[in-house]
Amino acid sequence: MYKLWLYALDKNLQQGYASPDDFYVCINQAQRSFVDYLLGEYQKYQIQRPIAVVEFGQNERVRDSISPLIYNTILPINSVTGIATRPSDYEYVDAMWGVYGTYNIKFIQQDRFAAYKYSEIDPVVTNPVYLIRQEGFQFFPTRPFGENQAAMSYVRNAPSIVWGYVNDSNGIPVWNPATSQNPVWSESDCLNIVSRALMIAGVNLQFNVVMQYAADVKNNGQ
Repeated sequence: MYKLWLYALDKNLQQGYASPDDFYVCINQAQRSFVDYLLGEYQKYQIQRPIAVVEFGQNERVRDSISPLIYNTILPINSVTGIATRPSDYEYVDAMWGVYGTYNIKFIQQDRFAAYKYSEIDPVVTNPVYLIRQEGFQFFPTRPFGENQAAMSYVRNAPSIVWGYVNDSNGIPVWNPATSQNPVWSESDCLNIVSRALMIAGVNLQFNVVMQYAADVKNNGQ
């Protein structure tokens, strides 16, 4: 990805070199932008139509892209408050269910809580729900399905992409695999992220051009 980024900068800006630190800033900002795109850019929602052009869970292709970031965990729930704190790398809920069963725990908006809490058709005792609060997730009842925990599938924050390096005797950065962090994405998604990183650096290219550049880098050792 770093070589492709440098190659594209040289082709379009006659800037044949940019530091690994510049790459780190651009590529990780681009990665965050790509995750936001996959989850559904709510900034682009229209009035009375809160649907993104691309949205997590919309289709198999989108879910396949973001699958490297989907993790499962068990949430301990405070039996008094019903609050469970978020994982440190939490980004977005995928699904919530009872820890020893397959029954879903449904997310509800705060303004609909009373309707669910006092429902005679689907009482929360047998149909648990949760709210999203600043403190974390609040469950009703406080012990869903009689347990002090719940299972959650969630989208975590993408780990930083790092081109680790050490400087040689001439002060030139040389790749260091020991301090590097590879991207978690598929090859096509990596190209999408590089495209966004190039835009941040001032190069706006069509995706097919970036693909051609990638082929040049692979085939010609650019």
